[in-house]
Amino acid sequence: MEPAIEVRDAEKAYPLSSGEVIAVDHLSLDIASGEFVAIVGRSGSGKTTLLNLLAGIDRPTSGVVRVAGADLGSLSESGLAVWRGQNVGLVFQFFQLLPTLTVIENVMLPMDFARKIPVGERRPGRRSCWTA
Repeated sequence: MEPAIEVRDAEKAYPLSSGEVIAVDHLSLDIASGEFVAIVGRSGSGKTTLLNLLAGIDRPTSGVVRVAGADLGSLSESGLAVWRGQNVGLVFQFFQLLPTLTVIENVMLPMDFARKIPVGERRPGRRSCWTA
């Protein structure tokens, strides 16, 4: 069975005036569908960079990143945007939430835009972020 997440020899380097910084250094991993994984490490160890690679926000400098059956390196920028809208949900460290919505409404908002879960299939009481 194909892994839900497959990373092969991925590297992410950032050029700086003082030289190149390697944030992810030839990482390979497989994560099965339904498997729970924690990414831990000290500040600056590449955790956020790895998450950005897995979400298609960044592209690896080299190597392959496949998530949910898609080779993220082969998708165009617009293709990545469509893929993210259908497959990825992130809550960023500094949230980027809308202050006029509740937490559940903030979570539901992208689902409403993507029409990911039809309104009729949602739990009673929360049909849309637009209605109470």
